[in-house]
Amino acid sequence: MYLQHWRLDYSPFRTTIDAERAYPSEALRESTARIEYLIAERRRVGVLLGERGAGKSVALAVMQRRLQQSGAAACVVDAFGLSRRELLWQVAEGIQAEPDPTDDEGRLWRRLSDRAQHLKWQGRDAVLMVDDVEQLGADLMRQLVRLLRIDPAPDSRWTVILATDPARLSYLDDAVLHAIDLRIDLYPWTLDDTTGYLQNALFEAGRLTPIFDDEAILRLFELTTGVPRHVVRLADFALLAGAGAGADSVDAGTVEQAFEEISWSPPVAAG
Repeated sequence: MYLQHWRLDYSPFRTTIDAERAYPSEALRESTARIEYLIAERRRVGVLLGERGAGKSVALAVMQRRLQQSGAAACVVDAFGLSRRELLWQVAEGIQAEPDPTDDEGRLWRRLSDRAQHLKWQGRDAVLMVDDVEQLGADLMRQLVRLLRIDPAPDSRWTVILATDPARLSYLDDAVLHAIDLRIDLYPWTLDDTTGYLQNALFEAGRLTPIFDDEAILRLFELTTGVPRHVVRLADFALLAGAGAGADSVDAGTVEQAFEEISWSPPVAAG
């Protein structure tokens, strides 16, 4: 571990999703603001697009926390590996429709419809967010179409946000694509975002003086192209490499060494 070497209280760079500690990058602020606009304007369906590692899951977690704090019934469902009943169950549980373990699909649909109507009567928003939506097979995609239409009334307060990679948008059913009211693009971090993230993460972990010099930060940004997940991983490996070398700080050479040692290979900018 490098914590003692760098005088850190804990590892500052983690890939786990933590809505409370999510770095407020320009991209995150813009994407969540557009989701809030979609909900406020009573639009039905939005699609959040970003390449793998861009922070879609983080953006959804941030929105879930924010919406729940405002009184909305909001849930995030990971589409990977779900069965028909699991999809309905997770949505019902997520919006507090009180599903019963004995419920069949028909009963779950009734619970969802009743809950959507009850929330509307209370003046509360219901927001379903589906991460990795392209993972739904044809059968579940038809269920998704039905979920989009669970409250077709003009005064509906039911909103669905779908998250996927732009290259996989075409995997969605035509009925889903035609239902989309707003496209929300989640762009990689800027150099300023990357710099701010590194400084903030290290400070919160107990480091009061910089570890990465300016050239190291620039090189880290170039090598990761600002993709948040890659920034986090490369920064972590750079700390490990620097500690292993007994360095007093992380320079561009240390970042490049760390980059060569890790298994993934994002696009590399010429340098």
